[in-house]
Amino acid sequence: MKHGARIVSAVAGLMWAATACGSADLSGNAAGFGPAAEDGGTSAPSGSGGSSGGYGGGTSADSGPPEIKVEDAYQSPVSTGQYVWVANPSSGRVAYIQAATLAVATVAAGDGPTYLAAVPDATADSAIVMNVRSHDATLLRASGGALTTATFPLAADLNAWSVSADGRWALAWGDATRATSPDPTQGFQDVSVLDLSGAVPPTIVSVGYRPVKVTFSSDASRAFAVTQDGISVIDLTGAAPLVTKNFPVTSDPSQDPSTEDVSITPDGTYALVRTDGSPTVNVVALSDGRLTPVTLPANATDLTLTPAGDRALVVLRDVSTVVTLPVPGIAANPASYTTLLLPGQTVGRAIVADDGVTALLFTTVLPVDSMIVLDLATQQFRTEPLHLPVLAVFPTHDASTAIVLHTLPADAGTSAQGAFSVAPVGANLPAKLVGTDAPPNAVALSPASDRAVVTTRDDGLQVYAAYLAKMPSLEVDRFSLASPPIGAGVVAGANVAWIAQSNPEGRITFIDLVTSAARTLTGFELGSRVVDGSQP
Repeated sequence: MKHGARIVSAVAGLMWAATACGSADLSGNAAGFGPAAEDGGTSAPSGSGGSSGGYGGGTSADSGPPEIKVEDAYQSPVSTGQYVWVANPSSGRVAYIQAATLAVATVAAGDGPTYLAAVPDATADSAIVMNVRSHDATLLRASGGALTTATFPLAADLNAWSVSADGRWALAWGDATRATSPDPTQGFQDVSVLDLSGAVPPTIVSVGYRPVKVTFSSDASRAFAVTQDGISVIDLTGAAPLVTKNFPVTSDPSQDPSTEDVSITPDGTYALVRTDGSPTVNVVALSDGRLTPVTLPANATDLTLTPAGDRALVVLRDVSTVVTLPVPGIAANPASYTTLLLPGQTVGRAIVADDGVTALLFTTVLPVDSMIVLDLATQQFRTEPLHLPVLAVFPTHDASTAIVLHTLPADAGTSAQGAFSVAPVGANLPAKLVGTDAPPNAVALSPASDRAVVTTRDDGLQVYAAYLAKMPSLEVDRFSLASPPIGAGVVAGANVAWIAQSNPEGRITFIDLVTSAARTLTGFELGSRVVDGSQP
């Protein structure tokens, strides 16, 4: 679902901030949060829109900081059905490695190839790379042992890709959250729209100030840029792409845009907007901009859509409640939501697995060592003990297992530098806790939901490793790495995991997901100096 690479230093910063917030700063914010309750749960009556309905007040005071969302920062797959693609900005080349055979080849791209994205393609393994110094992009297509390339011009100051599910459109844009102290006049408003089929010439369009998200409707007829000015709508059906509309996402012009959490339904019909410290969720119709406010019983700490986009889950941490908004019904009737009270539980975030039925509820800013597993079909829930506070959660595709990254409180009394759990949430069995000698920095899940890879990195101690978790046995193997890991993924067609590492000549480790055999390639940037060695 996400193909953009992330800078490791940014990930480390998020880890540091989350750890600090999850330990020393939280003891004073725990008042009012009770111990875990017994398993079970029933759905409460429909909400009244603005009524507190027994919650002790319509707008409960916020008793803690905003929840932390770092899952995206841990996922950096740049692989396709058979290949792993690695860009080298210094040499101007992209290496592509056939994961089954470890055959390596390199190809010249533009000047400074940096940001890679996989491109869905039924006939070839395809990827696109942004060349930051030559301001262009190179489309790479491998098929039958041959590689073809195509070049497209780009605007300047771009650092992110959004690719449509059908592989036709690639949008290169500037993610303002990746910029360090940008000048106030730098709006990152140019978006390069590339039709990879070649039917429409490359076009640059201007969206709102400082975009933070760009996504497509499921039919790829429109794209949406979430910016500080609202949501810019890019029409892709005409002779040339064109920004046709811009819709505000709040009726309050004084609202700080950085506190907004915007989710767009897959069909591109509605945007749902949550704001930190507010009990109101705004539902924005992306056809005409009509804004429908939905006022809930307490401040909303998280909002997430089901994969189908037919429901939105909103978490009200201060009153231990999860609210379900029916979509599109909530736009016509703002009181049509339902509530589920979780007695004695502390949850501030929700993640819905790809099955559309399993929701995992947890908090990232309070020292709670458990999460809730909620069945959205029956509204029944149970507590999953985890033994350490939660930083991030990654459910497998089939929702049978979740990889949970933990924070380590200052008083944890451990020599470990990090920890993660393998939680068999589908089987209602105890989670396996794994201590690590460096903080986790990347997570990759196999499409078959039977393997997971967690990489760890500590540059100060020069400790680097990869952990392979096997499901359903929960066996975990550790592999030492010779260099700092910068990304991990799974090549489904070859049934192997890969861990890219920071090395001037290029280094990547492959782990066979069946045999657990590991092999490391070093020097693939210099074709004649490839070293194929066993894992140290």
